[in-house]
Amino acid sequence: MNGLLLVWTNIAHELERDFNEWYNREHMRERILGVPGFTRGRRFVAFDGGPRYLAMYETRDVSVLHSEPYLALKRSFDPNSKRFVPNFRDTRKTAGGIVASAGEGEGGMVAVVPLARSAGHDPTLRAWFESAVLPGLLKLPGVIGAWYAESTPETLASVMADIPRKDVILDALLVIEAMSEEPLGAALSSLNWQDLESHGVRSDASAARLRVVYSVHSGAANLR
Repeated sequence: MNGLLLVWTNIAHELERDFNEWYNREHMRERILGVPGFTRGRRFVAFDGGPRYLAMYETRDVSVLHSEPYLALKRSFDPNSKRFVPNFRDTRKTAGGIVASAGEGEGGMVAVVPLARSAGHDPTLRAWFESAVLPGLLKLPGVIGAWYAESTPETLASVMADIPRKDVILDALLVIEAMSEEPLGAALSSLNWQDLESHGVRSDASAARLRVVYSVHSGAANLR
């Protein structure tokens, strides 16, 4: 099971330019290219819904988010991290695993649907996403991929340790990857919320649509 770390935040307008330079040139790169087991990092900007800036980190497995190389990096805040992280606003986070997926491609746009699980439904819920929901979304024109992720208490505790913040924690989420805005909207409209609730999951916040603005893979340094 691939691990997932998600940080979704607003930042003061006067800091945006420097914030984006820091995130692209330092913060995300040092994790994806510097911590064993981190495989892909992507940043998005919302054009419908929010918060505005979303960072997704994927790892080889969930244990990477508990590993000493990652925890050591997280403990040693550099000057730019000390400048920007305290200025995050309306921040939402999750950390856990991608438990079901369909499609291998990356979309130029994504929809993120925050979800909350009902107790006792996890195994059947994952199987239903894997066998029905995600393959159904992938059949829609212009949809490139879809995946479902769940937080885990142990991973959240590891990621949030020593961070004196009151961020909103996302329990689970559905991500839909598409080539453009129109198929993304059609995919969101196709979701049957009554069916989702009957299988043990409900909407936890409004869905957002976002554009990709930056992507880095762990093998990028070897391509030059």
